[in-house]
Amino acid sequence: MPDRKENLLLAELSRTERRRLEAYLQPVEVSLGEVLIKQNEEIKYMFFPYDSVTSTLMGLSDGSSIETGLMGIEGVVGIQFWLGVNSTPTETIVQVAGKGHLMTTRDFKRHVMNGRSSQLDSLVGRYTHAFLAMTSLVAACNRLHTLDQRMCRWLKLVHNRIRREDFYMRQEFMAQMLGVQRPTVSTTANMLQKAGLITYSRGQMKILDPQGLEAGSCECLELMERQFDRIFNHTWRKSSTGNAKK
Repeated sequence: MPDRKENLLLAELSRTERRRLEAYLQPVEVSLGEVLIKQNEEIKYMFFPYDSVTSTLMGLSDGSSIETGLMGIEGVVGIQFWLGVNSTPTETIVQVAGKGHLMTTRDFKRHVMNGRSSQLDSLVGRYTHAFLAMTSLVAACNRLHTLDQRMCRWLKLVHNRIRREDFYMRQEFMAQMLGVQRPTVSTTANMLQKAGLITYSRGQMKILDPQGLEAGSCECLELMERQFDRIFNHTWRKSSTGNAKK
């Protein structure tokens, strides 16, 4: 994995391409629950996370919502715009607070999509394919697998995308991500704590046993991550021992 501390799509660019886009990329920090893309509203920014993680949510008729995919250091928020639409029925919010880069969709269209042959445009295309595969797998996973498997899968996906073992996460937020009620999440989180996989207290989540989370996940975890592996020619995931792996 490259040592450069930034989003992996940006880190993959040649020095020439990265310098060309530098003026259009704004370093930012995002906070937990911040809305990056609002449902059925104009998409104004592309966001390239570094140590933050975002979730794409589909709202349901009863007012609840469920996560259909997540994005972190390996990807970009705003792929709907890359696909040629200016709005989307889903919402994208910050799941884990942290840093990243913003680019206006106007600049992205001019300098990446419609500009000279852009390396970033090709990378975003490959990422979009992987993300759409993830959304399909999430739908199947939510239907077929138990909540403890899904929570292990979800926590390991987050762990692969951040550069720390602990992060702030409210139980209400976890329930929203997994499409269940808060008491159900609390019971499942307690099971994972008793198994020594995590600690969770007053909103502070800490991953104690990444290998155990991986073992407790359903097969969807590896199926999802393999799609993102295909984007890069180097290792990127945070392994169970804390190093990158492929």
